[in-house]
Amino acid sequence: MASKTKRQLAKLALLLLVLLLLLTAILLCIFLLRHHHHRTPLPPASPPGNSSNPDDSVVAFDFSPYLIMYKSGRVNRLLGTSRVPPGVDEDTGVTSKDVVIDNGTGLAARMYLPPGKKKDLGRLPVLVFFHGGAFVIESAFTPLYHDYLNAVTAKARVVAVSVEYRLAPEHRLPTAYEDSWRALNWAAKNAESGPEPWLRDRGNLSRLFLAGDSAGANIAHNMAMRAGTEEGGLDGGAAITGVLLMDPYFWGKKPVAGETTDAERRRKYEETWSFICGGQYGIDDPVVDPLSMPAGQWRRLACSRVAVTVSGLDDFRPRGMAYAAALRDSGWDGEVEVYQTAGEGHVYFLDRPRDPKSVKELAFVTGFLSGESNSSGTP
Repeated sequence: MASKTKRQLAKLALLLLVLLLLLTAILLCIFLLRHHHHRTPLPPASPPGNSSNPDDSVVAFDFSPYLIMYKSGRVNRLLGTSRVPPGVDEDTGVTSKDVVIDNGTGLAARMYLPPGKKKDLGRLPVLVFFHGGAFVIESAFTPLYHDYLNAVTAKARVVAVSVEYRLAPEHRLPTAYEDSWRALNWAAKNAESGPEPWLRDRGNLSRLFLAGDSAGANIAHNMAMRAGTEEGGLDGGAAITGVLLMDPYFWGKKPVAGETTDAERRRKYEETWSFICGGQYGIDDPVVDPLSMPAGQWRRLACSRVAVTVSGLDDFRPRGMAYAAALRDSGWDGEVEVYQTAGEGHVYFLDRPRDPKSVKELAFVTGFLSGESNSSGTP
């Protein structure tokens, strides 16, 4: 009898162990799936090489570390191809969704809304953001920019529209400018009258901001210039409150004070710019070198506030500083702020968001968007 009872207890213990292991496995799967949804990249298919086409292995242009283009026209992007889906961000509570602006061209955007009930949110500033990546890589949907826009949206309390413009070399400039202009007007129109509910119901069109890093900063500047020169300006008569240029991608033929004078380095910048725009714009064209504009044109910049952030070890730093100085000296009727970070390279804050310097720069960025910024960066 005792032996039979022991056997029954042993079977019961074994059954409980199996159930415990099964429960553990289920909980582990749930945990991994939650984090997998947020973090696992969904890379687009990279065009395979064509062994029957000898031109498919001949390099036509090496834009490393960003991409390599082959004589056949095939483009192999080396960075910035991962994708993450929209949703509710676990760290910030920000909700994001994707919208299509133009089915014909594929122009799209990822939108962001801070946490909180509708009655508590009220009308929020509208931020139209243009991602960087030398006009050839990255996306509004990559982890780098998805995480950054979540952080900005949460801290600045804005409705954000991160523009998914088309990239070179498949779509050389001015395609990115045209896409961005259309997306900006789409955001302005929807914030005024819809039908996009996040903009129509939550957006405050009297507080419209443009921002971007690197190539995206170049785009933001050019959109503000176009808004000041285009007949009728933005759709709905919207006015841009502020423009935020983070480590802006500006260059020119003649070095400005502090800029590299190395001939080979400068030649490379000219060469890559020509590749991006297919020779459409020279290196002294105002779209890439605003310093080539006369003072009268600077005054057309259609906003009342501009902030420029620069990084001490960035090749673009001197021209970013010169941009701010030229804008101040042009007679443009607005406020210019400069934020400097010593000892850091180009857009360091994207690569190391938890670094104390990045946290401090984010505070400046969100302060500018909420009207509380000051130029307190490290000189």
